[in-house]
Amino acid sequence: MDNDYHELGNSLQSSGRFDEAVAAYQQAVELNPDFSWSYHSLGDVLLKLEKWEEAVCAYKKAVELNRDFSWSYHNLGDALLKLRRWEEAAVAYRCEIALNSDFAWSFCNLGDALTKLKQWDEAIAAYLKAVEIDGNLPGIYERLGYVLGETKSDLKLVLEQCQLQITPENWKFYLQLGKNLGKFHRPKNAIIFYQFILTYAPSCAELSAELEELLQQQEKYVSTLASARATVAQKPDDCWSYYNLGAVLSQQKYGEEAAAAFLQAIQINPDNPWWFYYNLWEVLVKQNKLDEVEKLCHEVVEAQPEAFWPYLNLGEVLTRQGKIAEAIDCYQTASYKQTLASALLKNTGNLPLTKTTDKVKFPNFIIIGSQRCGTTSLYTYLAQHPQILTPIKKEMDFFSWHFHRGIDWYLAHFPPMPEGGEFVTGEASPSYFDCREAPKRLYSAFPEAKLIVLLRNPVDRAISHFYRLKGLNWEGRSLDRAISDEIERLNQNPEYIIGEEPGNYLARGRYIEFIKNWLAFFPKQKLLILKSEDFYANAAATVQQVLEFLELPEYQLPEYQNANPGAYPLVNQSVRHLLSDYFKPYNQELEEYLGIKFGW
Repeated sequence: MDNDYHELGNSLQSSGRFDEAVAAYQQAVELNPDFSWSYHSLGDVLLKLEKWEEAVCAYKKAVELNRDFSWSYHNLGDALLKLRRWEEAAVAYRCEIALNSDFAWSFCNLGDALTKLKQWDEAIAAYLKAVEIDGNLPGIYERLGYVLGETKSDLKLVLEQCQLQITPENWKFYLQLGKNLGKFHRPKNAIIFYQFILTYAPSCAELSAELEELLQQQEKYVSTLASARATVAQKPDDCWSYYNLGAVLSQQKYGEEAAAAFLQAIQINPDNPWWFYYNLWEVLVKQNKLDEVEKLCHEVVEAQPEAFWPYLNLGEVLTRQGKIAEAIDCYQTASYKQTLASALLKNTGNLPLTKTTDKVKFPNFIIIGSQRCGTTSLYTYLAQHPQILTPIKKEMDFFSWHFHRGIDWYLAHFPPMPEGGEFVTGEASPSYFDCREAPKRLYSAFPEAKLIVLLRNPVDRAISHFYRLKGLNWEGRSLDRAISDEIERLNQNPEYIIGEEPGNYLARGRYIEFIKNWLAFFPKQKLLILKSEDFYANAAATVQQVLEFLELPEYQLPEYQNANPGAYPLVNQSVRHLLSDYFKPYNQELEEYLGIKFGW
């Protein structure tokens, strides 16, 4: 009978009915508490449901009953990483590696735990072993480059301690490792690797050429950094001079200095939408500076209780500290303040009395993408409609990158609805479009939501995206190098998953892959697909098309200014031809699949 429940759990899990699978596995272990596989399977389902604590308990029981099954240790480590229990996670991965030393992710995840513990040399050894097993592991060079930059030890000595022996048989492997470090914005570390390898292969022409190119690139970085420092000296009271300095420093992996610059920017202008600048938060998290930012935000909120942005920024700090309940309270306060101001501006009649989620409405519509296709402008125009009340920020990225924060966290961003009046609300997160998990997550939560997609010629989208990040100092490569790097990466790993990091200029333009994913969950009538070029040519007509889709009355704006313009230099025609050839088969398949002529 207990085996029947276990098999039922397997069947329910494979069909995606995870809550029911949990109940089945729990019944199985109750009937047979000595069967480790039921505990392991229970842990797997709990991982999928993002119930990390419960998953840890299940895997610990599985390990207790069967200490020779490496996969239970691995998944236990994964759950512990989610809970930020770094030391326990490291122990779990080491136990797994003792049983199975051929799985690259074991070493990679061990490296992640050791990185959080600031055990840099051990982390380097773990990441190097992961690269040795699988050189195409997503994110591995960024991780390795980070710890190489953080170690205070002599890097040559560290490499020798890792038993990194360069021989005529394996030096090309380490040459490729150096190349990849260069591609992933780690030129300083790549230079050290090349110089280290040159002691073993001094006559290698290919190595010398790569080293020379990296030295030239590093020279440009030094010049850019000097310029950013000079701007700070000229404008010591300008928050943006400090932000740009922080961006350059973070790009060049000077984490501690970058954090100091970002903190100075926030101190100069705390009443600013800092939530948008993900690189700022990434650095502050890595450098353990969130407590300082939280203290500053609390001081601003106390001094300016009527302010709006400090509440939102405080919510961002608390969220990243794992204080979700406190963050929700801040978001609700900010949302209430914004709704109050918007309701007065739009002359809605009775105003909301509380800031709670009692009268918060689920989003009626979501602009799901794509990036650099006009989503900001469209969202800005819709926000001015008298029947549309917007959340406190445009991009929540909940169904793509922040789903683990919970639906209450998400809904806290939305406005409490005023009494009297037919209002709708919606958000815009371009990261949803190309996230593989987003369609299923969104459909499970809001199957009636109407979705809006803007698609732009992927050649123009890629170029615009690159120069947008270049302008923010989030991208340090040349356009040619960024494109060639990505083509090589996609050729090596066609199933590459787009994450939160910048880049993915080509991957995001393969629209057909993402459209198919969305239409696997949402019926066609729920999806409004717009051509960005038509929107740019006649914004008023496109907005009216969207309003009809949302069943809202027509509303004309006095003018339709581009809310997020991009300016960049002329691009070499050879680059455009390369991009056009790359996207051509994807564009043709998209037109055939949708029955829409885009003309790209």
